[in-house]
Amino acid sequence: MAQLKMYWINDKEVELLPLPEGYSFSKYKDESDKLAWVECCKNGLVSDEATEAQFDDSILGIEACDPYDDVLFLDYNGEHIGTITAINHTDLNMGNMHMVGMKTEFRGKGLGKYLNNRCIHKLSKEGVRFIRLTTDEWRKGAVKSYLTSGFVPVQYEMGMEERWGKVLEEYGIDSVDMLYEDCTLYKKIYRESLAKKVRIGVVGCRRGQTMLNYCKTGFNAEIVAICDNAPDFLNTAKEKYGEDGITYYDSFDEFIKHDMDGVVLANFANEHTPLAIKALKAGKHVLSEVLPCQHLKEAVELIETVEETGKIYAYAENYCYMPAPREMRIQYREGNLGKFEYGEGEYVHNCEPGWHGYTNCDPDHWRNTMSAFYYCTHSIGPLLHITGLRPVKVSGFEIPFNDRMYRMGAFAGAMAVEMITLENGAVIKSVHGVGPSRNSVWYSVYGSKGRLESAREDAEKGGVGTLYGNLDENEGDNTFEAKEMRTDDSLSTLAEESGHGGSDFYTMYHFVQAIKGNRNAEIVDVYEAMDMFLPGHFGYLSAMNNNCSYDIPDLRNKAERDKWRNDTTCTVKEKAGDMYIPSYSKGNPDIPAEVYEKLKEKLNK
Repeated sequence: MAQLKMYWINDKEVELLPLPEGYSFSKYKDESDKLAWVECCKNGLVSDEATEAQFDDSILGIEACDPYDDVLFLDYNGEHIGTITAINHTDLNMGNMHMVGMKTEFRGKGLGKYLNNRCIHKLSKEGVRFIRLTTDEWRKGAVKSYLTSGFVPVQYEMGMEERWGKVLEEYGIDSVDMLYEDCTLYKKIYRESLAKKVRIGVVGCRRGQTMLNYCKTGFNAEIVAICDNAPDFLNTAKEKYGEDGITYYDSFDEFIKHDMDGVVLANFANEHTPLAIKALKAGKHVLSEVLPCQHLKEAVELIETVEETGKIYAYAENYCYMPAPREMRIQYREGNLGKFEYGEGEYVHNCEPGWHGYTNCDPDHWRNTMSAFYYCTHSIGPLLHITGLRPVKVSGFEIPFNDRMYRMGAFAGAMAVEMITLENGAVIKSVHGVGPSRNSVWYSVYGSKGRLESAREDAEKGGVGTLYGNLDENEGDNTFEAKEMRTDDSLSTLAEESGHGGSDFYTMYHFVQAIKGNRNAEIVDVYEAMDMFLPGHFGYLSAMNNNCSYDIPDLRNKAERDKWRNDTTCTVKEKAGDMYIPSYSKGNPDIPAEVYEKLKEKLNK
């Protein structure tokens, strides 16, 4: 788990505290001081077995550190009993409070404040803009002394605000300011019992269970309203979540009047956009399930509503937050992959075993009428989210309608493939569909320094929870050394019980953080959502037109939007009107009524 980070801002004069009788400060003088340093740091910062080598790693290993000037000792009657290192990173205009330790018999005497004060005084006189330190929750006395000395928490990784809420609760501190890494104010944060929770309403009791369960944990949000037009689902939700503080609705128009901060749309995929627009106009932030829209007209209307209202729209593309692609994004953003060159994403799912339950054996259900290109964002989305690059061109290829799709009563091709060019010239390949004989969720990305790749489901360590890295330190090293990489982070334990490999937790967490004003919240905004959707839409048009290449519009640009604002091309008849296209590029196959009767028999068993 990542350490806590704290800053002291150099905006005030610092006076040296008068030391108690018998105490004094001295500086590191020679090799003989190393053992004294180790003794001061034992049981807290270094192990009992540590030797002078630990000093070499922790002090001499820092280029900016001059031990003869930066390593300070607190002495009692001439004996080194505490230590602190004050490093001035002049190139960053930043100080670093480092390796603070006190001999065991001198702990709990309030002496830490003198170490902190001496370090702050030295670095502030040297003119640093701020002083940084890292620590852990379990170092309770140290954390409290840092807070007392004027250090404040830093929001640099997800989960920090909640972790600090627990720390403040333990110390009985009502609130403190929290900063971003650039020293600007994030906001005032509160102890756990005083922190205000974000009020959430959920539409759709079936898929929405994940979001409901997240809120019921009491982490940083609470459920205040639930809406579903299916009485059975609504009653089941009442039994599961109770009616204490939760209002239930069977009408969205009534639901949207409820006093709440954000709305989660987990209704039918072809109905998200109209409800999202209503919610945004009603002053609610929106988290929308897959897909963001049905056609280009809806896309334009949604984007312009987000812009007009200023409300948060987050797209719940949960596969972006699967363990492997989540870590891939971190590695890429830190420069470890180098320049992005090529990527592949797969989301293929043999849905035959449960399809009759998903569609209720209705030939007009949206799942039966969607094209093979429809569910593209599970495969394309993570690659775009990793890189932050926009797709600009696509060619689409359709895998033929097969016996499995016939038995399922679905009218589309079994799978789809898109070859997509990104704005930097890199290429990605996306494979997705519901009609293969086997499943695959898999991602691979190539950069100028190597490759990152999730495990295949058939591998011994299968699945998208496992990540392998084969990376060079510098371009051209060609070391060819693959290793399994860690994919956990500060939120992994909390996310364990959530669906889709924990990724459902992250979509909700980042949405809530965005509502709370955290600019580091990693949401998929409305523009990125359309970047994930459009390659599938135009990929299908390509497949219908001899696989020719189609340009992908940038809907951030109003002039581009104007070209598409009346385009209703899609596979849903009532939405498409006279722009209706078939679910299968060669024309909808003939699926007789008896197929659905057989599925109903299966459903009723």
